[in-house]
Amino acid sequence: MSDHSQTSGATPRRPRRRGAAARAGGHRGGWRIAAMAASATLLAVATTACDSGGEASGGSATSTPPAASATTPTGGGGTAGDATAGSGTAGASSAPPAPSSASPSTPGSSAPPTSGQAQATSSRCTAARLGLSLSAPNPGAGQIYYDLRLINKGPGSCTLRGFPGVSLLAGDGAPIGTPATREGGQLPAVTLAPGAAAHITLHTLNKGIKGSSCWPRPSLLQIYPPGSKDAMTLATSAPVVCGDTFMVSAVSAEGH
Repeated sequence: MSDHSQTSGATPRRPRRRGAAARAGGHRGGWRIAAMAASATLLAVATTACDSGGEASGGSATSTPPAASATTPTGGGGTAGDATAGSGTAGASSAPPAPSSASPSTPGSSAPPTSGQAQATSSRCTAARLGLSLSAPNPGAGQIYYDLRLINKGPGSCTLRGFPGVSLLAGDGAPIGTPATREGGQLPAVTLAPGAAAHITLHTLNKGIKGSSCWPRPSLLQIYPPGSKDAMTLATSAPVVCGDTFMVSAVSAEGH
Protein backbone atom coordinates (compact mmCIF):
# COMPACT_ATOMS: atom_id res chain seq x y z
CA MET A 1 0.00 0.00 0.00
CA SER A 2 2.75 2.33 1.00
CA ASP A 3 4.71 1.57 -2.10
CA HIS A 4 1.72 2.14 -4.22
CA SER A 5 1.07 5.32 -2.42
CA GLN A 6 4.61 6.49 -2.97
CA THR A 7 4.44 5.53 -6.56
CA SER A 8 1.21 7.25 -7.03
CA GLY A 9 2.51 10.14 -5.03
CA ALA A 10 5.60 10.44 -7.19
CA THR A 11 3.63 10.47 -10.36
CA PRO A 12 2.02 13.91 -9.89
CA ARG A 13 5.41 15.65 -9.58
CA ARG A 14 6.21 15.09 -13.24
CA PRO A 15 3.19 16.97 -14.50
CA ARG A 16 4.25 19.88 -12.32
CA ARG A 17 7.64 19.93 -14.01
CA ARG A 18 5.97 19.81 -17.41
CA GLY A 19 3.71 22.67 -16.45
CA ALA A 20 6.69 24.74 -15.41
CA ALA A 21 8.44 23.95 -18.64
CA ALA A 22 5.33 24.82 -20.59
CA ARG A 23 5.04 28.06 -18.70
CA ALA A 24 8.67 28.77 -19.41
CA GLY A 25 8.21 27.91 -23.05
CA GLY A 26 5.12 30.06 -23.09
CA HIS A 27 7.03 32.96 -21.66
CA ARG A 28 9.76 32.51 -24.25
CA GLY A 29 7.17 32.34 -27.07
CA GLY A 30 5.59 35.55 -25.83
CA TRP A 31 8.91 37.30 -25.89
CA ARG A 32 9.49 36.06 -29.42
CA ILE A 33 6.08 37.28 -30.52
CA ALA A 34 6.71 40.62 -28.84
CA ALA A 35 10.11 40.86 -30.52
CA MET A 36 8.59 40.00 -33.88
CA ALA A 37 5.87 42.60 -33.37
CA ALA A 38 8.46 45.19 -32.44
CA SER A 39 10.47 44.30 -35.53
CA ALA A 40 7.37 44.57 -37.63
CA THR A 41 6.60 47.98 -36.12
CA LEU A 42 10.12 49.23 -36.80
CA LEU A 43 9.91 47.91 -40.36
CA ALA A 44 6.60 49.67 -40.87
CA VAL A 45 8.02 52.91 -39.48
CA ALA A 46 11.07 52.59 -41.70
CA THR A 47 8.90 51.87 -44.72
CA THR A 48 6.70 54.85 -43.95
CA ALA A 49 9.76 57.02 -43.55
CA CYS A 50 11.13 55.78 -46.86
CA ASP A 51 7.82 56.35 -48.59
CA SER A 52 7.47 59.84 -47.21
CA GLY A 53 11.06 60.62 -48.12
CA GLY A 54 10.53 59.32 -51.62
CA GLU A 55 7.43 61.43 -52.01
CA ALA A 56 9.26 64.52 -50.75
CA SER A 57 12.20 63.96 -53.02
CA GLY A 58 9.86 63.16 -55.87
CA GLY A 59 7.99 66.39 -55.27
CA SER A 60 11.13 68.45 -55.35
CA ALA A 61 12.31 66.58 -58.43
CA THR A 62 8.98 67.23 -60.10
CA SER A 63 9.05 70.94 -59.28
CA THR A 64 12.69 71.36 -60.29
CA PRO A 65 12.32 70.85 -64.08
CA PRO A 66 9.76 73.70 -64.54
CA ALA A 67 12.09 76.05 -62.67
CA ALA A 68 15.00 74.94 -64.80
CA SER A 69 13.02 75.24 -68.04
CA ALA A 70 11.77 78.69 -67.06
CA THR A 71 15.33 79.93 -66.68
CA THR A 72 16.58 78.15 -69.77
CA PRO A 73 17.60 80.69 -72.48
CA THR A 74 15.35 80.88 -75.51
CA GLY A 75 18.18 79.79 -77.70
CA GLY A 76 17.70 76.21 -76.45
CA GLY A 77 15.34 73.64 -77.85
CA GLY A 78 11.77 74.14 -78.91
CA THR A 79 10.39 73.24 -75.47
CA ALA A 80 12.32 76.04 -73.79
CA GLY A 81 11.13 78.43 -76.46
CA ASP A 82 7.51 77.44 -75.80
CA ALA A 83 7.95 77.91 -72.06
CA THR A 84 9.43 81.37 -72.62
CA ALA A 85 6.65 82.37 -74.94
CA GLY A 86 4.16 81.50 -72.18
CA SER A 87 5.45 84.41 -70.09
CA GLY A 88 4.74 87.79 -71.59
CA THR A 89 7.69 89.45 -69.88
CA ALA A 90 10.13 86.69 -70.66
CA GLY A 91 8.93 86.49 -74.22
CA ALA A 92 9.35 90.21 -74.69
CA SER A 93 12.82 90.32 -73.16
CA SER A 94 14.27 87.15 -74.65
CA ALA A 95 12.71 87.21 -78.11
CA PRO A 96 14.98 88.68 -80.83
CA PRO A 97 13.84 92.10 -82.06
CA ALA A 98 11.71 91.82 -85.15
CA PRO A 99 12.83 93.90 -88.14
CA SER A 100 10.81 97.07 -88.33
CA SER A 101 8.99 97.43 -91.61
CA ALA A 102 8.42 101.13 -90.86
CA SER A 103 12.14 101.93 -90.66
CA PRO A 104 12.73 102.33 -94.44
CA SER A 105 9.91 104.80 -94.70
CA THR A 106 10.68 106.76 -91.50
CA PRO A 107 12.53 109.66 -93.27
CA GLY A 108 9.40 110.67 -95.13
CA SER A 109 10.46 114.29 -95.57
CA SER A 110 13.73 113.31 -97.24
CA ALA A 111 12.19 110.66 -99.50
CA PRO A 112 12.42 111.41 -103.23
CA PRO A 113 9.26 112.36 -105.11
CA THR A 114 7.04 109.48 -106.13
CA SER A 115 6.93 108.40 -109.73
CA GLY A 116 3.48 109.94 -110.03
CA GLN A 117 4.79 113.32 -108.92
CA ALA A 118 7.78 113.08 -111.23
CA GLN A 119 5.51 112.13 -114.10
CA ALA A 120 3.19 115.04 -113.35
CA THR A 121 6.15 117.42 -113.39
CA SER A 122 7.68 116.03 -116.58
CA SER A 123 4.35 115.97 -118.45
CA ARG A 124 3.84 119.74 -118.26
CA CYS A 125 3.70 121.34 -121.70
CA THR A 126 6.84 123.40 -122.16
CA ALA A 127 7.54 126.17 -124.66
CA ALA A 128 9.87 123.86 -126.59
CA ARG A 129 7.06 121.46 -127.49
CA LEU A 130 4.27 123.96 -128.19
CA GLY A 131 3.20 125.83 -131.30
CA LEU A 132 1.10 129.04 -131.54
CA SER A 133 -1.73 130.33 -133.65
CA LEU A 134 -4.00 133.40 -133.36
CA SER A 135 -7.50 133.64 -134.76
CA ALA A 136 -9.09 136.62 -136.51
CA PRO A 137 -10.79 139.17 -134.20
CA ASN A 138 -14.30 138.37 -132.98
CA PRO A 139 -16.02 141.71 -132.28
CA GLY A 140 -19.23 142.11 -130.31
CA ALA A 141 -20.86 145.14 -128.66
CA GLY A 142 -17.63 147.12 -128.64
CA GLN A 143 -15.60 144.13 -127.29
CA ILE A 144 -12.99 142.33 -129.38
CA TYR A 145 -11.84 138.79 -128.63
CA TYR A 146 -9.02 136.71 -130.10
CA ASP A 147 -8.54 132.98 -129.72
CA LEU A 148 -4.90 132.15 -129.02
CA ARG A 149 -4.14 128.44 -129.41
CA LEU A 150 -1.27 126.49 -127.80
CA ILE A 151 -0.66 123.34 -129.86
CA ASN A 152 1.13 120.23 -128.60
CA LYS A 153 3.83 119.40 -131.12
CA GLY A 154 5.47 116.68 -129.02
CA PRO A 155 5.20 112.91 -129.46
CA GLY A 156 3.32 112.40 -126.18
CA SER A 157 0.58 114.01 -124.13
CA CYS A 158 1.27 117.00 -121.90
CA THR A 159 -0.72 119.17 -119.50
CA LEU A 160 -1.42 122.88 -119.14
CA ARG A 161 -3.15 124.68 -116.29
CA GLY A 162 -3.36 128.32 -115.34
CA PHE A 163 -2.80 131.72 -116.92
CA PRO A 164 -0.12 132.41 -119.52
CA GLY A 165 1.93 135.58 -119.65
CA VAL A 166 1.14 137.64 -122.79
CA SER A 167 2.79 140.83 -124.03
CA LEU A 168 2.95 142.87 -127.25
CA LEU A 169 6.35 143.65 -128.76
CA ALA A 170 7.56 146.02 -131.42
CA GLY A 171 9.76 144.84 -134.28
CA ASP A 172 12.91 145.60 -132.28
CA GLY A 173 11.63 143.65 -129.28
CA ALA A 174 10.62 146.70 -127.28
CA PRO A 175 7.46 146.15 -125.19
CA ILE A 176 4.22 147.84 -126.21
CA GLY A 177 1.96 148.92 -123.40
CA THR A 178 1.79 146.55 -120.44
CA PRO A 179 1.38 142.76 -120.19
CA ALA A 180 -2.17 141.44 -120.30
CA THR A 181 -4.05 141.27 -117.01
CA ARG A 182 -5.93 138.15 -115.91
CA GLU A 183 -9.61 137.86 -116.65
CA GLY A 184 -11.89 135.21 -115.15
CA GLY A 185 -11.06 132.44 -112.74
CA GLN A 186 -8.82 129.42 -112.68
CA LEU A 187 -9.92 126.55 -114.93
CA PRO A 188 -9.27 122.77 -114.75
CA ALA A 189 -6.05 121.41 -116.19
CA VAL A 190 -6.03 120.57 -119.87
CA THR A 191 -4.24 117.46 -121.12
CA LEU A 192 -3.19 117.73 -124.74
CA ALA A 193 -2.68 114.72 -126.92
CA PRO A 194 -0.16 115.14 -129.76
CA GLY A 195 -1.58 117.71 -132.19
CA ALA A 196 -4.31 118.92 -129.79
CA ALA A 197 -4.65 122.54 -128.71
CA ALA A 198 -5.47 124.49 -125.56
CA HIS A 199 -7.32 127.79 -125.92
CA ILE A 200 -6.68 131.23 -124.47
CA THR A 201 -8.89 134.26 -124.98
CA LEU A 202 -7.37 137.71 -125.51
CA HIS A 203 -9.73 140.60 -124.82
CA THR A 204 -9.59 144.28 -125.84
CA LEU A 205 -12.01 147.04 -126.88
CA ASN A 206 -13.04 148.78 -130.06
CA LYS A 207 -11.58 152.21 -130.51
CA GLY A 208 -13.75 154.88 -128.91
CA ILE A 209 -15.48 152.61 -126.38
CA LYS A 210 -13.18 153.72 -123.61
CA GLY A 211 -11.29 156.84 -124.58
CA SER A 212 -9.94 157.49 -128.06
CA SER A 213 -6.39 156.18 -127.75
CA CYS A 214 -4.98 152.83 -128.88
CA TRP A 215 -1.56 151.23 -128.51
CA PRO A 216 0.77 151.01 -131.48
CA ARG A 217 0.29 148.00 -133.71
CA PRO A 218 2.58 145.15 -132.57
CA SER A 219 4.98 143.07 -134.63
CA LEU A 220 5.28 140.18 -132.21
CA LEU A 221 3.08 138.47 -129.66
CA GLN A 222 5.11 137.09 -126.76
CA ILE A 223 3.67 134.23 -124.68
CA TYR A 224 4.91 132.43 -121.58
CA PRO A 225 2.98 129.12 -121.23
CA PRO A 226 1.61 128.46 -117.72
CA GLY A 227 4.42 127.41 -115.39
CA SER A 228 7.14 128.13 -117.94
CA LYS A 229 9.98 130.65 -117.77
CA ASP A 230 10.71 130.27 -121.48
CA ALA A 231 8.88 132.59 -123.86
CA MET A 232 7.42 131.91 -127.29
CA THR A 233 6.82 134.55 -129.95
CA LEU A 234 4.37 134.76 -132.82
CA ALA A 235 4.81 137.23 -135.68
CA THR A 236 1.50 139.12 -135.92
CA SER A 237 0.11 142.66 -136.13
CA ALA A 238 -2.79 141.85 -133.79
CA PRO A 239 -4.28 142.65 -131.52
CA VAL A 240 -4.48 146.43 -131.57
CA VAL A 241 -5.28 147.35 -127.99
CA CYS A 242 -7.58 150.29 -127.36
CA GLY A 243 -8.91 151.86 -124.17
CA ASP A 244 -5.93 150.46 -122.28
CA THR A 245 -7.82 147.19 -122.01
CA PHE A 246 -5.75 144.09 -122.59
CA MET A 247 -6.81 140.91 -120.75
CA VAL A 248 -6.09 137.18 -120.97
CA SER A 249 -8.03 134.13 -119.75
CA ALA A 250 -6.75 130.88 -118.26
CA VAL A 251 -6.11 128.00 -120.65
CA SER A 252 -9.14 125.85 -121.41
CA ALA A 253 -10.01 122.80 -123.42
CA GLU A 254 -11.21 123.15 -126.96
CA GLY A 255 -14.88 124.16 -127.14
CA HIS A 256 -14.88 126.03 -123.81
